[in-house]
Amino acid sequence: MPKCSLCLKAQADKRNSHIIPKFMGERLFEAKPRSTQGIQIDITGKQRKIQSIPKEDFIFCSNCEKRFARIEHYFSLKLKSVHNYTNEKDNFKLHSDGSNSILECFKISQNALKLFNYSMVWRASISNHFLFEKYKLPKTYEEKLREFLNTNLFISHSNLLSNLDEIGDDTGLYSYFFKCKVRNEFSRGYFSTYQIGENAFGLFLVDLIVYTYTDKQSIPSEFKIISDIQDKNAIIVMYSVENWKKLNKESIANFNDIIVNKSIQK
Repeated sequence: MPKCSLCLKAQADKRNSHIIPKFMGERLFEAKPRSTQGIQIDITGKQRKIQSIPKEDFIFCSNCEKRFARIEHYFSLKLKSVHNYTNEKDNFKLHSDGSNSILECFKISQNALKLFNYSMVWRASISNHFLFEKYKLPKTYEEKLREFLNTNLFISHSNLLSNLDEIGDDTGLYSYFFKCKVRNEFSRGYFSTYQIGENAFGLFLVDLIVYTYTDKQSIPSEFKIISDIQDKNAIIVMYSVENWKKLNKESIANFNDIIVNKSIQK
């Protein structure tokens, strides 16, 4: 039995490890009438039917699986709050920018969002599942992420929280987060993963899109407004329904154009 891919010590004895947390893709299978299948789009635009969020056997030990589960449970509750931001106005501030806006999350630290995001980025990159075959970071970044996660993931909820303020990030990665302003049947996006440029990677997770860059020079200049606001609080770009649909649809046809031209409209 191989060693755990995260701690590199214990045996990878865990079956059915989710690469992307189950709650991130639940709406993929919503339909009227309800469907038991979702559609995944690969880099060529080819569609494949899937019946559940991807899982793999024997890549993590049971202990590390619990560490992933802890940050996932913590963030699942935070994401529910984000979806309900219009009713929790004391916890959020919406910075308006025309048809798109930027949501500042007072109860979600940037480090918490970063830790959760890196847990997905890394697992997608090291996965052997066909859904992630076009999402492969350079090995040096995979190792930096593994070290980051191995240091900052905890089974204990109290240890996880107490460590968030102490997190240091030397991964050299830059990530930006996007979602629709509303959450309904018209805002349900795709589930897919791509390398969208030489130094750019995209996670399309139904209700959330994450762009990650390995080179600061490759970050579109339009993202500067996000960096100007970004501090200790998590920041998420909120799209109108129209622009959210365009982002999802055009991502299949032309990733480069959508990142540069549709990311934030001034």
